[in-house]
Amino acid sequence: MSDQEKTITVNDLPACKDLLDFMPYIETLAEVVESSSTPLTIGIFGTWGSGKTSLMGMVRDQLPENFTVAWFDAWKYDKEETLWRAFLLNVLFAVRKKIKPGENTQDLDYLETMLYRAIDLEKAGGVTIDLLKLGSKVAQGAVQIGLSFIPGAPALGKIIEELQKMGAENVSQEALDAIQRERTKIHIEQVRFLEQFQEKFKTLVESRVKPGRLVVFVDDLDRCLPEKAIQVLEAIKLFLDVPDCIFVLGLDKDVIARGIEIKYRELGQKNDGEGKARFTIEGLHYLEKIVQLPFQIPPVERADMSKFVTELTPRWPAPECPEIFAVGLGSNPRQIKRTVNVFLMLNSLAGKRHQDKIKPIRLAKVVTLQAIYPELYELLKETPRYLRELEDYYRAEAGPAAREMAEGGLVSEKLPQEGKKASESRVEPPPALAPYLSKQAVRAVLTMHPPELAEANFSGLRPEELRLYFTLTRSVEAPQVEVPRVAERQVFEPQMLRIPAGKFIMGTTKEQAEKALAGVSNKADWQKYLAWEQPRHEVELSEYLIGKYPVTNREYQFFVREGGKAPQGWDDGQYPSEKGDHPVVNVSWNEAQQYCKWLSEKTKKNYALPSEAQWEKAARGEDGRIYPWGDEFDPAKTNTNEAKIGDTSPVGQFSPQGDSRYGCVDMVGNVWEWCADWFDENEYKNRKTVVKDPAGPQKGSFRVLRGGSFDSVRISARSALRYRNSPDRDFRNYGFRLVLLPSLNLNSDSLLSDSLMG
Repeated sequence: MSDQEKTITVNDLPACKDLLDFMPYIETLAEVVESSSTPLTIGIFGTWGSGKTSLMGMVRDQLPENFTVAWFDAWKYDKEETLWRAFLLNVLFAVRKKIKPGENTQDLDYLETMLYRAIDLEKAGGVTIDLLKLGSKVAQGAVQIGLSFIPGAPALGKIIEELQKMGAENVSQEALDAIQRERTKIHIEQVRFLEQFQEKFKTLVESRVKPGRLVVFVDDLDRCLPEKAIQVLEAIKLFLDVPDCIFVLGLDKDVIARGIEIKYRELGQKNDGEGKARFTIEGLHYLEKIVQLPFQIPPVERADMSKFVTELTPRWPAPECPEIFAVGLGSNPRQIKRTVNVFLMLNSLAGKRHQDKIKPIRLAKVVTLQAIYPELYELLKETPRYLRELEDYYRAEAGPAAREMAEGGLVSEKLPQEGKKASESRVEPPPALAPYLSKQAVRAVLTMHPPELAEANFSGLRPEELRLYFTLTRSVEAPQVEVPRVAERQVFEPQMLRIPAGKFIMGTTKEQAEKALAGVSNKADWQKYLAWEQPRHEVELSEYLIGKYPVTNREYQFFVREGGKAPQGWDDGQYPSEKGDHPVVNVSWNEAQQYCKWLSEKTKKNYALPSEAQWEKAARGEDGRIYPWGDEFDPAKTNTNEAKIGDTSPVGQFSPQGDSRYGCVDMVGNVWEWCADWFDENEYKNRKTVVKDPAGPQKGSFRVLRGGSFDSVRISARSALRYRNSPDRDFRNYGFRLVLLPSLNLNSDSLLSDSLMG
């Protein structure tokens, strides 16, 4: 394997070069360290991975040679029982390194010895108590009561409680006074130790460090346990706070502040002016007493971040990729590195598994979306066509339909221009995408390349082509970038299209029937079915909304989770894997009605199954075309037997080429769709004049099915075809779509008839 073919990843070491244009900040901080009054503690504040370590390292490199520098990686010593001692020893070691061979080091040796004596003092803070001498009835033994080291002690009542737990029922006051005297004695020893150490350390700095300065960098303090981090902060004040000393602390101030509050929680709470409880020791106020000069890591300019990402690796698979990460991932260098590593590995994997089916620019966009909005990624993974529709929406956003969607509407009032499909005159994203329509990072990533750069965009891709990207990326979890999270929201409503009021041609002519029979073997049976579609006639309908797609498994699952019957083939309420965006099947007419009732109650709107007339107008338009797209059958425009798929396909797989005049998708093929009407084979023959809003027969034995399915032949995929079955029957190719009607009467058995009558 050549070097060019190998997977190259990015290391996570602190940067040695200034790729983010931080040099003005670095130089200013170095000047502060050189010239400010001392002692001084500087806080370099930033979130995890924001570049604190790199910035402090470059400040260190700017300091004069006569400065003594200590660097303490706090998290490396987090397992130490006394992190404060490891910190102080690290500082003393930095001073020792500046001493020439042969020089007397007695002063340093003495300070190091004092630190070990401090441990003895801490252990002496425990008092051994003979329970028999305290008058207890328990068996002979001893109890060790720990008294804390530096500063303060637990209340005497706590000691009494511990003794009583151990069986000391009759604790004399004299014994307790003795315990208190012992504790006081030890505390005095500890205070003397503190004073002695600080004085000795001050002398050490004067003799060993001046005329330079001692600069102590403390990194990753926020990665330690709260009590350990506080040990280091307090050690600075208790031991090292002397002239000519500068401390530079790299930390996330919010993390440390929370740790401080947790540490001192036992000191109790008090109410603020509004009656709300708050800690008596507030973390940020505590930190302000330690840090005299706070410095927040600045946001990175766009051009600087682009340069940083571009120089991460010399082997980008496409020159457009670095800018995607620079635009989409914000300004956290470590998060960007990790996400780029995920991308580089997946791109290498794609080359081995999918060859040229996965385009690197598109893959970079999917990995970026996975990192910045994991909830959106999960939604797109379940319904890949949403990615295409989201990009289309952003590109058409300047239109009135898009503005209405951004404001929370479901549909646009604007009707298609004459001669154009609805899908060509407006773009209406599904309601499930509503929480993300205003996300600028998502918009920037999906629209940053011109439409003519096809390999960079998702528009026009079929669902199975889109799914490849999610099948690949689900194998590696991209690191999540810290962004404001979208509130969890269950979107129940389907995407709807407006069908204008007016007349349309319904049914089939004799000439069209004869054309449909061409090439059919069982002509006698089909002549009977074709008779159900005749005569051709005019019908007038009021305006209504109809689902752009059949109801999908993902949409139906909300109903199942709230008590609806799970279709055959589902496992414990879960639809088959990777079929979230397929139409739900194995649903009877009765079950489809239950779904309509549930959704209507959930949304306070009137959802129903479409009437035969509503379904047919949405499928063929006003002009009576045979198929949704025209008068000639095309196997590339629908999922029928001729497509050789043999199963349901993701809704929209044959869009837009197979869409109807109004932009309705999968009106023929894929699944048979239930309609609201009872079936009557003579229904059309009984219509002598133009009928307005027909609701079908008042009763019957069968309900109407329309559209054909994946195992139907072309004659079944005509917009005028009528079929029927018992309302309690379900099959592997039976599904449905919805209409949204004006009125609402949830107590009626027929939502549709109530709406039309109202």
